[in-house]
Amino acid sequence: MNLGTRIALGLALVIASPAAPAFAQSSKGIEYDESVSVKVGQSAVIYGFRGDCGKKPKTSEIRLPTLQTGTLSFGKIGQTRSNRCGGLTPAVEIVFTGGSKGRESFELNGDPFIVRVR
Repeated sequence: MNLGTRIALGLALVIASPAAPAFAQSSKGIEYDESVSVKVGQSAVIYGFRGDCGKKPKTSEIRLPTLQTGTLSFGKIGQTRSNRCGGLTPAVEIVFTGGSKGRESFELNGDPFIVRVR
């Protein structure tokens, strides 16, 4: 098969392929990281907080705990793997930023976390 035929075949496959949902095309996967170590001032994505299966979460309804070693904040919308939803579903990043040296444990949405700030 020559190069021209390969290009034509590739274009035909792209045109015939069904479009993926918009959030899946532009979103990154958000992993659950139950144990995080950061420096003071450094941030790390630790969790993907999901809404109802298949729907973007409403950040106005999410209550983030107050921590002694740092702060939790919202990041970008992406997607996370959910056993309850049976696969990928929209989620918002939960970002931990180290504020003062120490170690702390907490729960978020029923999931345990340990953060260490050095």
